Amino acid sequence: MPRPELFPPLRCLTVLTLSLLVAGCRPGTTAKVEAKVKGADPERIPLVRCEPVRMVPVQQKIETTAYLEAEHTVTVFARVAGRVLPVKIDEGNRVERGALLAELDDAEVKASLRQVEVQLAEKRVRHQLAKLEHEAMQHRESQAQLELQKTIADLGRLEGLEKDLISPKDLDDARYAKNRAIDAHRVAQFNTRKAKLDIDAAAQAIQELEARQAEVRIRLAEHRILAPISGVVAKRQVKGGEVISTTNPLFEVTDTSRLVSYLDRPQRELGLVEQAKRVVFTTDAYGDRKFHATVDLISPVVDRDTGSFKIRVRVVEADAKDLRPGLYIRAQILTEDNRDAILVPKTAVLADGDDRVVFFVREPDGNKGKARRLRLEAGIETEDAIEVKNRGAKRLQVGDLVIVSGHQDLRDQTEVEISKG
Repeated sequence: MPRPELFPPLRCLTVLTLSLLVAGCRPGTTAKVEAKVKGADPERIPLVRCEPVRMVPVQQKIETTAYLEAEHTVTVFARVAGRVLPVKIDEGNRVERGALLAELDDAEVKASLRQVEVQLAEKRVRHQLAKLEHEAMQHRESQAQLELQKTIADLGRLEGLEKDLISPKDLDDARYAKNRAIDAHRVAQFNTRKAKLDIDAAAQAIQELEARQAEVRIRLAEHRILAPISGVVAKRQVKGGEVISTTNPLFEVTDTSRLVSYLDRPQRELGLVEQAKRVVFTTDAYGDRKFHATVDLISPVVDRDTGSFKIRVRVVEADAKDLRPGLYIRAQILTEDNRDAILVPKTAVLADGDDRVVFFVREPDGNKGKARRLRLEAGIETEDAIEVKNRGAKRLQVGDLVIVSGHQDLRDQTEVEISKG
């Protein structure tokens, strides 16, 4: 019998070693041998799946959520206390500014107003009488003035005569008459001034009563509770018959035609929204219907505690009529206008340290080509795609084929086979 081999594995190893040494003597055969040892095919070209690069319209936007608010909501209080008369206005009613919402019992105030009006009428009569008295006093003063002038003239005429032609008694009588005329004129002037003061006093009394009348009329008007703005009665907290004070809220009126929303955004987005003008939003109340708003105000300060800032957006009037305050909305702040951009699927993007890269094929020969490596300069991102900003003849351009699968182990200028599936 033949002797059994003591170390058969050693012989196999020796054969393999010799084979490798022989192969090493021929250039280019080492990798093939190693591949055969590993069980791989060194001639096999990587099979990849590609998608054509297209230019598509895009628009950068910021997505957020918020609630709609009425810009102007007023809680209505009574200015005076009193008993509320039956209320006819109800919640949901639309009212114009100045419309009657409710009334308070005003019988007492009306009685006060009638009393003031009677007193005012009396003072006006007295004012007229004082004016008549003043006219009479002015007439008497004029007569006294004429009488004084006459006595002065008579005395002057007598004093101009020769002493032999006039008796001392006539001269004394003339002087006495002049003095009496002077006194009578002074009394007439006094009575005229007194009559004028009576007119002024009567006018002052009229003014005081007119002021009091205006005050009572204001009090009377305050018993009528009016709508402070045009809008919808959102709340009604009285029905009638209650005795209320000035601290009891009665109604809430909301201007639903002017809706706004306040959006909180992180400070890193401040530069993006500074030029934003339009906002598009949806709400569950109307399904997929899109509503529009404008950026009304960007807060001039950033909250240092939260690192955020506020944006106030205003719903356009045509859309506001179909919406309600308090609705939950999903908003998109459009930070730029529509523009054309190259988007690649996120499946085409690979991480390479801190960079992101894509591989693409340009002008393939049939179903074969060379994979080109491109470090990605990313723009906006959607749910499943990324914008490529570095585009052009030496970068990425329309018509190229971007590799979306089979590219994990590729290197630049690697020849690839493009799958037709």
